[in-house]
Amino acid sequence: MAYEFILTERLDGCAIITLNRPEKLNALSFPLMTEVEAALCEYEADEAIKA
Repeated sequence: MAYEFILTERLDGCAIITLNRPEKLNALSFPLMTEVEAALCEYEADEAIKA
């Protein structure tokens, strides 16, 4: 899934979520947190992700 405010990657069974709002110094916002939640739900359902 493509996100506007975060970057995601998978590496050796780990999921990495990077905040990507440099113009706002990565301040948390409702849309950003919604994307983080969506990514976490996606990773929770992925059997290949262990950490």
